[in-house]
Amino acid sequence: MTPRFFPYRPSRLRALLAVFAVVSAAVGAAALMRAGSGRPTASARAVAGLGLSGAFVWLAWRLRPREGFGVRVDLAGVELSRALDGRTELVPWPRIKAVEQAGRWAPRWVLTLTDGTRRELPRALFSDPPVFADLGRVLNRPEGSFRADA
Repeated sequence: MTPRFFPYRPSRLRALLAVFAVVSAAVGAAALMRAGSGRPTASARAVAGLGLSGAFVWLAWRLRPREGFGVRVDLAGVELSRALDGRTELVPWPRIKAVEQAGRWAPRWVLTLTDGTRRELPRALFSDPPVFADLGRVLNRPEGSFRADA
């Protein structure tokens, strides 16, 4: 089996997070202006809006494209990069019990492991639908792995 790499390129998700950051910063700034005029709940709204803005900026920054950030499939198994902390996890083929697509509005590949845990790969992490579909084909029919013989 030729090793395959499917990079995470969540450009649409990052753009959406950036829009949310700008909107929540605007809401927070407007509430901050009202807080100066003596409205009692305006300061709480300002803190919430600016806090949300910071959280959205942090998420957009953590999801930036990085070298080796994605899913690598080879004879040993599937190496998954965790989306937010960047750590990788190698899941050998014998530990993968099932691979299925779930979600109608937010499609994702779900890897069910033999110990009952699941690893989900959402469509939003990949650049375009053909890359996501190709990943599913490779995960369901890994040539040369133990799952191909079963």
